[in-house]
Amino acid sequence: MSDLQCPATIVFVADAAAADTLPTSRFRVAQVMSPYVRTPVDLVGAVEKAADEYRGECVAVVAPRSLVDEALIEASADGSSVTPSPDDPWVAVDVDSAGWKLLPAES
Repeated sequence: MSDLQCPATIVFVADAAAADTLPTSRFRVAQVMSPYVRTPVDLVGAVEKAADEYRGECVAVVAPRSLVDEALIEASADGSSVTPSPDDPWVAVDVDSAGWKLLPAES
C-alpha cells in the first residue's frame, strides 16, 4: 500500500448483524466482508487486501474475536502489540502501509 493514500478503517465484528449496530456517526461502512480464514496470517492478508481496495473507506469484517486479537499482534504498526478490551463490542483499526493502528472504542 502506498503512503500517499488514506488508510482504510477496518471494524471487526462478531457477525454480520453486528455491523448494522455500529455507530453511524463514526463509521460509514462501505462493505461488510466475511472472509474465510483459519489463521491470523490469513486474516491479516484478507484485511490488507480489503484495505488496499477500500482506501479511505470503512469495511466491517466478520471474524472471531480470538482470531482478531492474534491478527492484531501479527500486524500492529511499529511492532507494538495492543490488545483491545474483551468487553468492546467491536474492534476498529486503521490500516495503511505502516501497519495496523488500533482505534479507541469510544469517540
